[in-house]
Amino acid sequence: MVFKIHVNEFSVFGNPIHNTQSPYIHQLFSEQTNIIHNYDYTLVPLNKFYKYITNFFSYIGIGANVTIPFKEEAFLVSDKLTKYARISGSVNTLKKLDNGKILGDNTDGRGILYDLKRLKFIKRFDNILLIGAGGAARGIIFSLLSYNCNIYIFNRTIDHAIKLANNFKNFGSIFVLSVLELKNISFDIVINAISNIRSDNYWDSIYCLINKNTYFYDINYSKNNTVTPFLSWCMKYGINMFSDGIGMLVSQAAYSFFLWHDVLPDIDLVIKKIQ
Repeated sequence: MVFKIHVNEFSVFGNPIHNTQSPYIHQLFSEQTNIIHNYDYTLVPLNKFYKYITNFFSYIGIGANVTIPFKEEAFLVSDKLTKYARISGSVNTLKKLDNGKILGDNTDGRGILYDLKRLKFIKRFDNILLIGAGGAARGIIFSLLSYNCNIYIFNRTIDHAIKLANNFKNFGSIFVLSVLELKNISFDIVINAISNIRSDNYWDSIYCLINKNTYFYDINYSKNNTVTPFLSWCMKYGINMFSDGIGMLVSQAAYSFFLWHDVLPDIDLVIKKIQ
């Protein structure tokens, strides 16, 4: 078996990965903090994550980010877990400890909470409609519940939503909704946590939620001067209080940087440069 030889101590692992902005974001962190931080990306075959990540850390790897579809595998690779990783059941950040063990963390929740605060989209005790019950949703729920928000999960497969809600029921108010129940609740924020929907028909089912006081947030971010499908849907219906997830991307990356170097970069400054 031949592996890619890494010349960087840090990398993001995923599939697909070539359009990632993470190396540029971490370059900005490095320049801002004057910390040497050689960061690359690694395309991993779908059945080779364990071999790629163990090879990376056995060579010169110090820290890694993990994106789709490997966050649950990264959880299993970790020797130790932070509370965010343990509770979410997924890992997006890995760090090699001094004793050679691998620490797993999940910074997605802190990333989205920071960005929602920055945008002034969120306040404590808000009602949040979370669209999707996959790994992306799993990574952000704990932080939102810790901020005393009430979460309502809306998902095509209700059994998945029920299972996810049960995993977090001990950490705050979390519920599962059907389409018929949506119109009975006033939501402060709608968060889209799915990435594979291309038809407006799915989001049309939440049209009844639209009002002048609701914020709409997409954890996905725009690429190549285009908007995400979810934000395109928002614009079609005249919604003007919305944001993509570029701020979350930068914020979660900053908390990864903090885990590795014990220094938190100026997040707002980097978001402005990225935008």
